[in-house]
Amino acid sequence: MFLTPLMKRLENEQALDDAVESARSTVNTVLPPGPVKDVLHGRPLGHALHPLLVALPIGMNVGATLLDVLGDEDDRAAARRLVGAALLSTVPTVASGWADWSELGSAKRPMRVGLVHALANGAAAGVFAASWVARAAGHHRTGAALSMVGLAGLGAAGYLGGHLVYAQGVAVSRTMDHEPAPREWTDVAAAQDVGEGLVRVDVAGEPVVLTRSGGVLRALAATCTHLGGPLDEGTVEDGCVVCPWHGSRFDLADGSVERGPASVPQPAYDVRETGDRVEVRARP
Repeated sequence: MFLTPLMKRLENEQALDDAVESARSTVNTVLPPGPVKDVLHGRPLGHALHPLLVALPIGMNVGATLLDVLGDEDDRAAARRLVGAALLSTVPTVASGWADWSELGSAKRPMRVGLVHALANGAAAGVFAASWVARAAGHHRTGAALSMVGLAGLGAAGYLGGHLVYAQGVAVSRTMDHEPAPREWTDVAAAQDVGEGLVRVDVAGEPVVLTRSGGVLRALAATCTHLGGPLDEGTVEDGCVVCPWHGSRFDLADGSVERGPASVPQPAYDVRETGDRVEVRARP
């Protein structure tokens, strides 16, 4: 398909890197790590917020265009209101997208695609804003034509967004296809080898990180749900393991996200000490 080589070229377009770094620096200055950015990542939801918000401006703009095409003069005011509401909903949608994009770290290919995705959406939003202005001034046909152009822009941006998620795995949990196992207690390490540091072991083919937090044995999946960082190479701080790649913090007791950019909890294991051995099992 002709789009595939185009996407490969975009992924490898090094000329975008200066703009990527400049945009990332700006976003991280405006939205530093903290509670606000965690909400934009979707931490309270348990998954990314951006895909949920995207449906709002798309749906309302499509609705406005349907009224333009299928409605009559009495529907013009409703179409204008839909375009205006879509513009308002674009604000949190854009903020959540930039928040997620800014935490992709050294992953250059999705950073390049994501920047063009954001710029395409921004251009489409500008066209829809012009549509609203034209409609408000009584130039309904001009506004309707601008909305059609804006929808084309949204389609192009949506294709890039789909590539980010489905081809590059952005905002997809890296443990989603790893069902915690085994269900029975399984010997994994010598008790003397597990201290307050982080120890990586293999449990039924899956990497698991062990540690003693406050003297209590803890075990979590070792692959970060955000972008697959090795948690065993991270640090332990205040009862949490901190991912070495992007700084996500997971509570060692249950794997819940204490700080983003991760939004999906880390799979946790039951763990016990039997004699001089450590055993784990999948948490029911």
